[in-house]
Amino acid sequence: MRIMSSYKISIRTHLIIMIILYGGTWLILNNIVVHQQQAILKEYREKKAKLEYDYMRIKNYHDYVRAIQKTIDYGKNSLDRFIWLNKGYDPNLIFFQHISVLARKAGVRILSLQPVDRNNEKYYFWNVVFSGNFSGIFNLIRDIESSQKFLKIESAEISKSENEIEITLKISGLKKLE
Repeated sequence: MRIMSSYKISIRTHLIIMIILYGGTWLILNNIVVHQQQAILKEYREKKAKLEYDYMRIKNYHDYVRAIQKTIDYGKNSLDRFIWLNKGYDPNLIFFQHISVLARKAGVRILSLQPVDRNNEKYYFWNVVFSGNFSGIFNLIRDIESSQKFLKIESAEISKSENEIEITLKISGLKKLE
């Protein structure tokens, strides 16, 4: 019986030691090995997501380039609305062509066009005399101010001729942006 009792004590002691060792092993494996592996897996998942994004960007490269080109074209067209006078040989001729289209549309005649103040580095200026009825002159002013090509009316002088109104407009346009 004594032997049995000593076996019971021995088994209980070994059982306690085994539980402590297995629990310690589990804690060590869980906290050190598994957590490190989870951190490594998380890092690899992030790298995988980045690689997939880069792949999709390269795969859709033509769409990506088209979108960038569309943005550049939009910016260029917007800029061209402001510095359109420098696109040809003579800014006075380009201005005359544009203003004559606006005058014709409004039903107004151009009586004279004179460039002014050629020493200004940032702006071109013109004195333009128009002749027409009141509604045509009003439409012309509205069309100049709302034109897709940037022009600004600096001053206006109105006079009356025989049956029509004459208006002298000082109009400016940009030479360059700064």
